[in-house]
Amino acid sequence: MESKNLTQNINPLYLLASLALGTIGAAAFNALRKGSSETAQQHVFEENMSANASAPQSPKRPTKKHVINKLMAKNANENELVKELKNLEEITCEIERVSNLAYDLKLQVLPLNVNPMLGNSNYRSVFGGEGFLPETAFVNHDCYILQHPNFGPNDLLSRTKRWLRSGPRKHLLFSPDEVKAGIVVVGGLLPGLNVIIRELTMCLFYNYKVQNIFGAKYGYNGIYNNDWIKLDPKMVKTIHHQGGCFLGTARSKFDGEMIVDELAKNGINQVYLIGGLGCMKSAEQLYEIIKDRNLKISIVVIPKSIENEIPIIDKSFGFETAIEEAQNPLKAAYQETHSKRYSVGIVRLWGVHTGFLALNASLAFRSVNICLVPEFEFDLYGEKGLLQYVYQRLQHKGTCIIVVAEGAASSLRDCKINDKGRDASGNVKQGDIGLFLKNAILEFTREKGLNAEVKYIDPQYMVRAGKANSLDSKLCSQLAQNAIHASMAGFTGFAVGHVSNKTCMIPLNEMNSGNYANRITPSNISWQRLLAGTGQPSFINNEQDI
Repeated sequence: MESKNLTQNINPLYLLASLALGTIGAAAFNALRKGSSETAQQHVFEENMSANASAPQSPKRPTKKHVINKLMAKNANENELVKELKNLEEITCEIERVSNLAYDLKLQVLPLNVNPMLGNSNYRSVFGGEGFLPETAFVNHDCYILQHPNFGPNDLLSRTKRWLRSGPRKHLLFSPDEVKAGIVVVGGLLPGLNVIIRELTMCLFYNYKVQNIFGAKYGYNGIYNNDWIKLDPKMVKTIHHQGGCFLGTARSKFDGEMIVDELAKNGINQVYLIGGLGCMKSAEQLYEIIKDRNLKISIVVIPKSIENEIPIIDKSFGFETAIEEAQNPLKAAYQETHSKRYSVGIVRLWGVHTGFLALNASLAFRSVNICLVPEFEFDLYGEKGLLQYVYQRLQHKGTCIIVVAEGAASSLRDCKINDKGRDASGNVKQGDIGLFLKNAILEFTREKGLNAEVKYIDPQYMVRAGKANSLDSKLCSQLAQNAIHASMAGFTGFAVGHVSNKTCMIPLNEMNSGNYANRITPSNISWQRLLAGTGQPSFINNEQDI
């Protein structure tokens, strides 16, 4: 069978050339024929590109194939970035397209900017931060990360998303001497912010030789008020040993047009935004405004969330530190409750939309009796309600430790906790579920004739204000470095994060699509482990009817 296939693939003209001209002549003839065939295929490719330019494009790839095709013809042989961009534009490429300024600015010739980190033989500039990476360390085109690396009998590889692999590129769109970078922190505090600010500054300055690095004071307010501070290695050298945020952060209004005006006026052409879900939405708007104005400004987001609600990525930086910091108030609650009879300890943790922090802190502590999260509704009253369960546990065990996510206030089925208005970003400020539970337990147990005590601990601001632990510091460094690698290559309108423990670029329109909500589900393995450990019921009276 193999011989038959081989015979069918032999060109008759090649056989004739072999007889008449010998082996060398036949090889020359075949090369000439191959070149002619490739030329014909190129004409067909160009015709298809012209047809595609006039045809409506799919939302997945709003490409400019005719522009990129011309660009390829100029310097495709020596520019690895050009090869990568062409590959992303191919119809057969299944990698989710990340925007690049070469597309948005309709560039036909890319500059041949060699990455300063490219090594020169065995030369190593240890103290200079350049010339130390071999060619094998740079990301080749057609590298991607699978959204779901595990597959079962009914799963198809073609159905999973492929995210563009992040990492250093051999050739860059930006020349280091033209870069003027701006770092902006949006939203609340989180362990690791100073690590990212430091690493962005260090990597830009030492690895890419960028001299103009600025930080906006207090988030978007620093842009509105033109309140920038110039950053250098000496200034940020030790800030990673501190908690909080070196640049300051704030929740504020968002005016995209005004922000782009200020960026253009100050010559900022690389923007590194550090923020959560709201920041990613505003960053996508900034990207669209910049694209419409035809400006050479890249927008990159390093996502953050203390409750780990960011979609697609494995986890947010600072989350592991928050779990670790939550152990101290849990220890205090444990000591308080076990030092007195009929005692309840309540610890409230971050988590408006999801209870990942409460869940993982409880799993780490191993002595939590009840964990309440926003994803699962529960009844306060009734034979199967929370209060009856706590009362029965106090009678039999004498103690009870409850961990509750702040967003669990919205999960109460039989009563309501009033909200406290909205913050400066428009987010709803929910009522204090911890204080509400404390009063409800005291009232219920007194009615039952039980003289119980309730200790309520709210360590939220202690949890988020500390410095990052070793694991999060490493994660922050990786995210900052990879954000720079991508931005220097001209990529824009994306978030950088770990998927399957590999760093990749995720388009902002995918992050903001609403198709990847990160929530605890009943089938979540960690949630099932928690239920097996605590033995807590659903706290729903009519569970059989649901």
